[in-house]
Amino acid sequence: MVNIEKISESAMKVITYSGMAKSCYLEALSLAKQGDFVEAEKKIEEGNKSFVEAHDGHMDVLQEEMASLEPQISLLMTHAEDQLMSAETIKIVIMELIELYKEKKEN
Repeated sequence: MVNIEKISESAMKVITYSGMAKSCYLEALSLAKQGDFVEAEKKIEEGNKSFVEAHDGHMDVLQEEMASLEPQISLLMTHAEDQLMSAETIKIVIMELIELYKEKKEN
């Protein structure tokens, strides 16, 4: 049987760490815009650590679901997965923008 409390706890972990990752990525963009690429890279790495935590939380939910063989669809988990995907998307876009800022500074 599915443990809804455990799934909800994992979903909140995904939401929390995804949000932290997005915040770090946005801070990195701001730093890069100011020309501070060293600190921007540190923020990207910090964001990556949070993203890994979010991903681990997501994996916990998937493993719980597979162990019970009962698919669980919840609004909370849907929101968590959306946050995880948006963190990854924001990172990709921000990494491209940082590269543009670097090129602009070099020229």
